[in-house]
Amino acid sequence: MLARLVTGKALVLAVALLIPCFVSAAKPAIDPSYAEGKTYYMIGTHVIVGAAQSQPEAYAHAEELYLIGYPQAALPLPSGYVPQCNPCFHAPPDFIFHDHVLPGAPGLGNDGTAGVWKAPWKIILLMYTMEAVSDPNFVPVKSEAELDAAEVAGKFQAIAPPGSENPYEIDTGNLLICPFVAPAA
Repeated sequence: MLARLVTGKALVLAVALLIPCFVSAAKPAIDPSYAEGKTYYMIGTHVIVGAAQSQPEAYAHAEELYLIGYPQAALPLPSGYVPQCNPCFHAPPDFIFHDHVLPGAPGLGNDGTAGVWKAPWKIILLMYTMEAVSDPNFVPVKSEAELDAAEVAGKFQAIAPPGSENPYEIDTGNLLICPFVAPAA
């Protein structure tokens, strides 16, 4: 299933599907996201498809937003965890059950990660392995540091095209722009 995402036109089509979804014309979508172990909320997202080519300067300075997918065959998870997007249709079909992980968020302090919470973000796709999510003690990645450790521990599938710098991540080339609110807001 994932093989079709990493081939030429199929990959372009899949990442083009990363479009915002809205509850209604009057009310924007609100998507939960993890940063440093806390839940924040994206409001009324806007995606710039192909920004790596059309806006290379903005893309070069953007931080990562990790969209971490769950293998659909593994759902519901034995641990009882429910993905933040369960499902959300603003992602490619194989990634509609997913979590969002950011490198920072508002309220984390000047010495913390607050400086990297502003948009735009590069959208990076990852997919958990069946083995990782089949563990009854599964706990999702909730920070960039946990994501790096999970990659080393083999918790993600190798989904990137051959020759990619990181076999676990697909850089979509798209940018996400949206405001965030803190957990207590």
